[in-house]
Amino acid sequence: MFIEFVIVPIAGCLLILTAAWRALSALGDALHWSSWMPAAVISAAIAVVAATLLGLGLLRSLQEEVRTRRERREQFAMEQRYPGCHVIRLSSGKWFLTDRSTGREYQPPEEAQHSLTLGSTRDGSSRWMELVSEDLRASDESRSRR
Repeated sequence: MFIEFVIVPIAGCLLILTAAWRALSALGDALHWSSWMPAAVISAAIAVVAATLLGLGLLRSLQEEVRTRRERREQFAMEQRYPGCHVIRLSSGKWFLTDRSTGREYQPPEEAQHSLTLGSTRDGSSRWMELVSEDLRASDESRSRR
């Protein structure tokens, strides 16, 4: 495993750098560049790749932070809405409520449903999806009346 994930990528990078060095050296000789130009081009390419990877890593960590804060905020809202229940978000995006006193699943009344239980998305578009689903339900009801 060490060979496959450490040694082989290092060897591949060294082969690519050697090929790039030889190609840039030949190009530099043909165009009468300075002898340090291939090293500068390769260094600049490595710096661009490293900066891109660093930027993508920072964006990913920011995305994870936003997602974590949103999930905590939604969890807090559900705990405030049902203070007598343990609140757990399932992998499907739905909420599972457990009554603290009995330890059994709590089924909220139908009129107590709200946007946090309807949306299975976690990107803030659950309200939009709720509005769209209401429009679709209304159009289906009008079609069924005809």
